[in-house]
Amino acid sequence: MQFFAKSLNIELISIDQYQQDDEIFCSYGILRGTAEPIKVSKNFIYLDHGFFGSSSRSFTESKHTILSGLDGYFRIIRNDLYFNLDYSNANNFRFNKLNISLKDLNKNGEYIILSEPSENTLNFLELENWTNNTISELKKYTDRKIIVHNKFHNTPLEKLLHKAFAFVSLQSTAGFKAISEGVPAFFTHNTLKKYGDISSIEDRILNHNVLFVASNSQWRLTEFFSDEFQRYIKEIA
Repeated sequence: MQFFAKSLNIELISIDQYQQDDEIFCSYGILRGTAEPIKVSKNFIYLDHGFFGSSSRSFTESKHTILSGLDGYFRIIRNDLYFNLDYSNANNFRFNKLNISLKDLNKNGEYIILSEPSENTLNFLELENWTNNTISELKKYTDRKIIVHNKFHNTPLEKLLHKAFAFVSLQSTAGFKAISEGVPAFFTHNTLKKYGDISSIEDRILNHNVLFVASNSQWRLTEFFSDEFQRYIKEIA
């Protein structure tokens, strides 16, 4: 947030000093007291880990996230936590700079991976029984085996993707990794459903446009001071 504030020449204040007004509220993450201002703000800009190439992090048994550095990408989103509703720049220039190879459709797909959101995400979005409700919805459109997975699961996602028919999540950025590995991804969050809706899960379409839009919505700290970044902020804000 220090980089963000300095790059835009705006004041950085502690969350305990913030008072609700008509200005755009900007914050990193939904913890440390920022969740409530986001919920009540008509306009806000949200920063969090990038969709691709995010800073290194690890997860402890007590479900804490340890951030190892700040050298990766950070997503910057307007009026949503995951994707810009009114921003759809699908130019693949920035994505190509990531050197991510896009695999062909996985023809060995057997099961569906259902990726569970974090507890913090479920609480913030006030979603109850998301996993069970999503399984019930999936069974309307497919009879394939469903494997429930989360970031604390013993089996790495990379291993499961080898024989995955599809990847389903609320809004997980792991869905973008699945697409790059040739596994179609589907989402239940409103800002992402247009790129993959559960109702068409048996169609198995690899939607690369969602990857391109995502790459155009994420930035390194060193890019915050570039003309390109300034144009992006003006476009979304």
